[in-house]
Amino acid sequence: MKRYRQNGFPFFTAIAAGSLLGLMVGAFIAGVYVEQALWSMPDRVNFKQSLPWFTLFTLGFIYFNNILDFSRGRSHAAFSAFVSIILINICMMALPFFEVLYYLQITTLFVIILFELILTWIWICVFHRLWLLFNPPLPTVVFCGDPVKGKEIADKISKSQKTNRAYKLAAYDETGFLTAADGFDSVVLVDPPPDMKNMIALFCWENEKELFIVPDIYELIVNNAAMTQFDDLMTYKAKSIGLTQEQRLIKRTADILISVLALTLLSPLYLIIAIIVKRDGGPVIYSQKRITRGGREFNLYKFRTMIPDAEKNTGPVLSVINDSRVTKTGKWLRQCRLDELPQFFNALKGDMSVVGPRPERPHFIEKYLETNPEYQYRTKVRAGITGLAHVMGKYNTTPEERIKLDLTYIQNYSFLLDLKIILETFRVIFTKEFAEGVENPMPTDTADAVVKKDFEKETV
Repeated sequence: MKRYRQNGFPFFTAIAAGSLLGLMVGAFIAGVYVEQALWSMPDRVNFKQSLPWFTLFTLGFIYFNNILDFSRGRSHAAFSAFVSIILINICMMALPFFEVLYYLQITTLFVIILFELILTWIWICVFHRLWLLFNPPLPTVVFCGDPVKGKEIADKISKSQKTNRAYKLAAYDETGFLTAADGFDSVVLVDPPPDMKNMIALFCWENEKELFIVPDIYELIVNNAAMTQFDDLMTYKAKSIGLTQEQRLIKRTADILISVLALTLLSPLYLIIAIIVKRDGGPVIYSQKRITRGGREFNLYKFRTMIPDAEKNTGPVLSVINDSRVTKTGKWLRQCRLDELPQFFNALKGDMSVVGPRPERPHFIEKYLETNPEYQYRTKVRAGITGLAHVMGKYNTTPEERIKLDLTYIQNYSFLLDLKIILETFRVIFTKEFAEGVENPMPTDTADAVVKKDFEKETV
C-alpha cells in the first residue's frame, strides 16, 4: 500500500483517463446523433475532422484542471470537470473558423453538455470510490516542538480524511524519533531542528514513508531553485523575488483585457447590486486605504456590506463570525464575493492586478510585521482581486500561513498559474466557509494548557 501511494499507479491513472475520454467522446457523438434523430437535421458534423480536436481539448483540460487528482473531494473534482466541459465546448465552437465541419444548434450544444456532465459525474463517483478503496488514509505522526501549533496542524491534516489522518503528535527527540515514527506510514515535520533534518529524511526515504514538511521561508525561497555548477561543484541558484519585465508586461496586458471584459459583461449585475445596496441606506461604494506594490497606498473600492461608520467606535478590526455590523444584503454579497466586483476598476487603473496577494490595510500590515517580518515581501507585486492565498486559504487564515501562500505564488508566477487561480476562484465563490470571519479565540494561556495536557497522546 505504501509503495502504491508513494510511487503512484500509472495503470490506474491510465484506465481512469482512458475511461473518461471514452465517456466524453461517447457523449459528444450521442449529442450529435440526437440532433439528427429528433430534429431531422442534416449531417453537419465531420467526425474525422472534429474528433481529433475534441480528444486534444479533452486531454488538455483534464490535465490542466487536475481532474485525475483523486486526493481532492468529489465536489472539488466535479467543479473542475464542469469548468473543463464548458471550456472544451467553447473551443469546439471555434472549429468552423478553421474550416472544420462542425455546425450545431444551441439546443444540441446543451444536450451534448448535459450528456457530458451526467457521464462525468458517474465517472467521478466510481473512480473516487475505487481510489479511496485502494488508498485509505495513511496513519500519520506529526512532529512539532510547539504543542499548540502541532495540534492545530494535526487537526487540519485529519479534517479532510482523504489521504492522511494524524494519530499521534510528538516532540522532536533525536534518540526517540525512530520509536515515535515506527508504525506510521506518513511523517509530517513542523519546524524540524536543522541537525535532525538529514537523519529524518534518510530514515523516511529508506523505510518508504511519506515525508511532508511544513515549509518555512527558507524552503519557499529555494523551492524552485535552478541547478547550476561551478566547475564540478553542484549548486542551486535561488530566484530573486519579484517578476521580470516580460512577466510584468504580460500580466498588465492580461489585467487590462480581463478588467475591460468583466466591467462590460457584468455591468447589468453592477446596476442591480447598486440598487439593492442603496435600499439599505448609506453609500453604495465603500473605499478603504490599502497597500499595493512597493508599499504604495491606494483607495480600494467595494460594494458596501457593513453599516455606515462601522469602525467608528472600534477602530480597524477584522470581521468576525456573525458580525453584527454586516447588513443583510452585505451578508450574501460577502458569501458570493460579489462585494469585490468594483475592484476591476482598481485593476484597470493599475492599482491592482486580477491575480496577486490580497491587499491589506496599513494598520494590519504594521501589526503583522511585528511577528512576521516576511510580510513586507507581499508588496513585490501588485495586490490582486484574487490570489493563491484567496483560493487555498480562507478569510480567517492566519497571516503566517497567508504569507507562505503569497510568497509561493510570487516565486512560481506564470500566466498558466494565473488562469488556474481565476478558475479556482469560481469554486471559492460558492463555498461558504471561505468567507467566514475570524473566531474569538480562548485566552492564550487556557489554550496552551489544554493542548499541552494532550501532547504526545496516541490520538489527536
